[in-house]
Amino acid sequence: MTMQLEPIPMEIDCVEPPSPGSDESQISFTNDYESLPSSGPPKHAHIIDLAGYDECAELGGTISLQDAIVTTLFNVSPETLCSFLSPTVHTFKAIFKGNKQLVIWRKGLEVFIGLFEHHQSLKVYGFEHIAGLLIGYDGSWHLKVTAGDAYSNPKWPDVWAGKFESYGGISKMVVELDEVGMERRASVMGESILRGRYWGCKKDIKST
Repeated sequence: MTMQLEPIPMEIDCVEPPSPGSDESQISFTNDYESLPSSGPPKHAHIIDLAGYDECAELGGTISLQDAIVTTLFNVSPETLCSFLSPTVHTFKAIFKGNKQLVIWRKGLEVFIGLFEHHQSLKVYGFEHIAGLLIGYDGSWHLKVTAGDAYSNPKWPDVWAGKFESYGGISKMVVELDEVGMERRASVMGESILRGRYWGCKKDIKST
C-alpha cells in the first residue's frame, strides 16, 4: 500500500495519559476467539467485551484500532474474522454502510481502514479518518500512517495507492507526523467504529 500523502502538521494539545492503575477505565477483552487471547501483548489484536465497553469508554478507556477492527469482524461472524486473519486469503475487503461508511481492507500484511462518505455530486470519497497498518508475522500491528479530511477519486485503486488530497475550499487534509498523533487518531477512529456498531449494518464483504 503506497500512501502518497503530503504531510500537514496538526496541532495537538498535550493531554495527560490515563493512569495505568485506574482499573475501572480499562477495556476488557474476551477469549471468544482462540488465536486472539485476552492476554495477548498490547500491539496484538483482542476481542473487546462489548458488555462493559460503554461504561469503560465513558471513563476514558483507550481503544486500540486493531481491537476495534477484529471486534467488528468477529461480531459479523467468527468466520468473517477467520477470513480476514487467514494467511491463505490474500485480499479481504469489507465495506459497511452506516451513517458514515467503513472500509476494512487487507492485502497481504497491509491493512487500510477508512471512515468515509461518498459525495456523489462532487464525485469524491471524503474520508473523515484513514489509517494504514502493517501486521507482523508475530501477530503485532503497527501504524504506518494516519490522516483526516482526506479526499480521493471514488475509485478503490486510487484509495489503495494513497492518492488523497485536500478538497479546495472545503477542508484541508491533516497528516499526523508523530507516533503520539497517529495513535490518538487511531484511537478516535476505533471508538467511532465501535460506537457505530457497524457489524449490524448492511455490508459487502469479499475475499480472494
